[in-house]
Amino acid sequence: MIVTREQLVIKRSEWDCFIDTPDAVIDEVNEIVLEILNTTHSPAHAQKRIYDVLYDNDKFRDFGFSDSECCQCATDVINKYYNSNIDRWAHLNLFN
Repeated sequence: MIVTREQLVIKRSEWDCFIDTPDAVIDEVNEIVLEILNTTHSPAHAQKRIYDVLYDNDKFRDFGFSDSECCQCATDVINKYYNSNIDRWAHLNLFN
């Protein structure tokens, strides 16, 4: 996994998405996640924005990006990017 402000490379095996997910879809998700990371200042807000994209987009959902493994991958990316230590449910605290 490569995570910088300029580059985000997460492989299929790291996302743990479906085996038939086209590389173009993985690249698209990586680009969207990088844009969210670069435009959000809080790990929990970034997590919420990423989850919203992964859950609300039929294509991403159909390729398994809304599964728990992908949520954990997104959280790991967030923690690496922000040097944070949030868990997969940190975004829920935004509503309390």
